[in-house]
Parts: sequence; structure tokens; C-alpha cells
Amino acid sequence: MLWLAFCALAFSRPPGRCLLPEKGGGLLIGVKIYDHSGPLPELFKEWASIGVNAVFVSPALAARDNFRDLARERGISLFLILPVFFNPEELKSDPGLYALTDRGERAKEDWVEFVCPTRSEYQRRRIEWIKTLVRELDPDGISLDFIRYFVFWEMVYPERTPESLANSCFDRSCLEKFEKDTGIRPPPGLEGTAAAAGWIMARHGREWTEWKCGVITNLVRIIAAAARAIKPQLLVNIHSVPWRQKDFGGAIKVIAGQDLAALAPSVDMISPMVYWHMLKRKPTWVHEVVEDVFVQTKNRVVPSIQVGSAYISDKLSVEEFREALEEAIRPPSGGVIFWNWDALAKEPAKKAVVAGRLKNRNR
Repeated sequence: MLWLAFCALAFSRPPGRCLLPEKGGGLLIGVKIYDHSGPLPELFKEWASIGVNAVFVSPALAARDNFRDLARERGISLFLILPVFFNPEELKSDPGLYALTDRGERAKEDWVEFVCPTRSEYQRRRIEWIKTLVRELDPDGISLDFIRYFVFWEMVYPERTPESLANSCFDRSCLEKFEKDTGIRPPPGLEGTAAAAGWIMARHGREWTEWKCGVITNLVRIIAAAARAIKPQLLVNIHSVPWRQKDFGGAIKVIAGQDLAALAPSVDMISPMVYWHMLKRKPTWVHEVVEDVFVQTKNRVVPSIQVGSAYISDKLSVEEFREALEEAIRPPSGGVIFWNWDALAKEPAKKAVVAGRLKNRNR
């Protein structure tokens, strides 16, 4: 029934914006790649050999040589991966941009560090950066990454409690905007970020969560509209934290600020990063997340799955990868994206799994 609902939705979309890849009608089969030192024609030939019809790339790689020409010649849709609030370079030059957690600490864990989401001047610069890339590189789509509040979800395992997850952002910019938008203000006498955050979450947690989800939803709407004003047929994808609605006490909204139902009208696809192996889940969980996202959004859901081991030492076997791939493309899924090409290129057995299952899927 879910698959029938998705098909009805796909064919009811207004003309002018293509929902599927250019060779579409079938699944989107994508790979993420950020850099490549070798010759490009061979790279595209290899992608064609396993059925890839979409690539998600860094702006630097998209700008290289004849990358975009080769993508068009091969009928491969080109998406730019565009990080929004993850920006180490800006944070290094201006540490005052850091988001602050409810513990009064900078929003930083391991390699993940986040800009405060309500800095209007930073938002303006990011939007102009995106518009320039759409204008100059003319991609088929943009893939918005790190468009959420801070959380290092890559090491949040099933046994974690909601209370163990840091909430953000409680810097002056966010507190002032929250007060302006809602009329809610911590009482005088509270000293420090942690005290203000504790009062808000204890007394106005629902309002806080709704407000921060609104910050993200509104920015996605603005970015999508600005980019489509330059290229009306541009596809917009959003990377979502791989949590179901009830996981960790509703943390996808409470912590990440991603209200997928509210985001869905502004985007063409939602791509949950269901890296089951690093998160100590079973491959069947991949489909569970896809189904949960689709039920909320009725939008095209294209899960991103991992290829190699990450963060944990356990090897990701070929058989487990095969099982996860099957779970990823089960209806109502609209395809699959592999994270990442470098890992897939190193493992011929996994490439063979992809080719055997997907090469002729869209023909």
C-alpha cells in the first residue's frame, strides 16, 4: 500500500520539476564522492558498469575539468553536497559563531562542530554561496547536509538515553530570537547558559522544540526557493539524521531540529543516513527508518547506506552489505545512495553485489 501511495504521489507532481533522475522511471542509484585524483572518463565508465545514475559530489569535484560534461553524456544526475552549519573554516576564523549546548559548551564533538543556526549574517552568506554554485556549476540538484542542530549522531548507539544527548543552541543569538518569536524569556537572576537552558527545557521544552524545528524548516524553504529562482527544475535533497520519530524520546526534533513532515513540501527527496553498521543496528533497521520517514512525509525517500566499516572495528561483511542493500531498496524507498565511492571502489565483491542487483534495474 505504501508503494502504491508513493507512485500516486510521484505522478501527481506538477510539471517543471523532475522527481526522478534523468534516466528515471526507476530507482535513484547514487554514490557520494568528495574527491578523485584519477582520470574522470574511467570513473564514469565504472559507475555506468554498476548502474549508477546519480552522483552526490563536493563543489570542488563538480568544478573539475569536464566532470559535468561527462555526467550529462552518461545521463547521470549531478547533485552538489552542500554543508550548511558544519563549517570548521568559518569557526576557526570566528569562534564567536559556535553554537552553545545546554551545558554551556561549544557545539563540538570529535570532528563535528557547528555554527549557531540563528546567525542571520552567516545564513545570508551561506545562501549566497549556494546561489553562486547553482549559477556557476548548473547542477541537476543540491543535497543539503548538516542543515540541523548539533549532534554527533554517528556514535549514538541504541542504549543511549535522551538525557545523555546535548541540546542546542543556547547562545545569546538563539535566546534572543526565541524570546522575540515566542515571548518566552528566562527569569532574571539565572546565571550562565546552562541555567537558562535548564529553565527553558523544564518549563517550555515543547515550545523550544517547535521553535528550533521552525528555524530549520524556514531556512530550508528559503534556500530551496533561492536556488530554484536561478534554476526552476533544480532538485533539492536533504540529509536527515537516521532516527525514527520516537527514537531517543523524539530526538530528531528535540535535538536535531528536523521536523521531516514540515520539511517535505520544500524538498524533492529526503535521504536518511542509515549507517546501520556504525550505529550497531541490524540491516532490517534500514527499511524501518525509510518506512518511518515516508509515513511522515509522503515524499521520495532515498536512504544512504554505508559500504565500509567506520567508528567501530567490526568488519562490514559482503553478506551484511547485501542484506542492507535489499532493505534499502524495499518499497517505499525511491532508491539508494552509497556512502561512499572510495569505500566501494576498494571492494570488488561489494561492487559486484551492486551491479548484480541494480545495473539493469532502470532499463
